[in-house]
Amino acid sequence: MHEFAWYVVFIGRPNAGKSSLIHRLTAAKPVIGKKPGSTRKIIEYPLSKKFRIVDIPGWGKIHGRPSMYEERIKDEILVFLEENKFRIPACIHVIDAKSLIDVSERLAKKGIIPIDQELYQFLCDLHFIPIVALNKIDKIDKSGLARTVAYFKELIDISTLSLEHDASIITVSARKGDNLPALRDLIRKRLRAASVEEFERYIKLS
Repeated sequence: MHEFAWYVVFIGRPNAGKSSLIHRLTAAKPVIGKKPGSTRKIIEYPLSKKFRIVDIPGWGKIHGRPSMYEERIKDEILVFLEENKFRIPACIHVIDAKSLIDVSERLAKKGIIPIDQELYQFLCDLHFIPIVALNKIDKIDKSGLARTVAYFKELIDISTLSLEHDASIITVSARKGDNLPALRDLIRKRLRAASVEEFERYIKLS
């Protein structure tokens, strides 16, 4: 039986930039793939006996992968989160802000719930308040970014949720480092709220 450990989890669609954010934000050293879907299994990075960073495989359609593979991955993610929700003080939902609207509208036209909406709702059903990292803002102009943020808030029906949900949405760029200090501070805040502030040292200061 494994010794109890706290998890900080990064989750999102393929190619959202989860591994890149883990590299920039934490003491973990993930392998950053050049193709979507590079993370093919749940990877735990032990930073101490009682603290781990978890890189979750891409949630949703993975180009070049059969639907059976996608469903197996999703089932593994569901089981992992349901079984370990009590040991996850911070869950970071990473979103590719550049493609959010296009991908979501394309799925909606097919009668399919947009992936990021489905994932956010699932995390809420597990009683998480996800930290949303709208990533890749360096690839969007200011007006496009404002539209993307407003679109996501409408997608999750933010008006029906607590103010903490709204305060937990941050626009960032893993590549250029934009707004990463704010994201680090929010992760640390969640650790303190769970009374595990001794692990803050594994969240990089810069």
